[in-house]
Amino acid sequence: MVPAETSPAPKPVVIGFSQLGAESDWRSANTQSMKTTFTAENGYQLIFEDGQQKQSNQIRAIRTFIQQDVDYIVLAPVTETGWDTVLQEAKDAGIPVILIDRKVSVDDDSLYASWVGSDFVREGQDAGYWLEDYMKKQGREDDEVNIVVLKGTKGA
Repeated sequence: MVPAETSPAPKPVVIGFSQLGAESDWRSANTQSMKTTFTAENGYQLIFEDGQQKQSNQIRAIRTFIQQDVDYIVLAPVTETGWDTVLQEAKDAGIPVILIDRKVSVDDDSLYASWVGSDFVREGQDAGYWLEDYMKKQGREDDEVNIVVLKGTKGA
């Protein structure tokens, strides 16, 4: 009897993930979500780096991911600016960068493949429209309303 040929296990998709830090319960849950999603059982190998709220740490992590020839880089940027050079390096290496949660401000938007996150300006506008409609329905459209505006990290 001839033994059945077995094909080798598929190579996992290697993800380099640079999280900006762990400044909140939300951020910690976001990190945990990535770790439970990008598992060997799901066909991935995750290389995780905590940026500890420092862009320099994230830039170093991205360069390490490039040297490791990962398949994708996932970046939750600590700030908007200062990414052009390192994202160009990833693009030159043929490694797509996926931004999560926060965006970056770069001269060339082709330096990243996609962004996954919320449109917080739109959310604020929608909340304002909802409040306006609610007040009208209550017959209170002329009442004064106090609104608290919550902001995240400056420059993010």
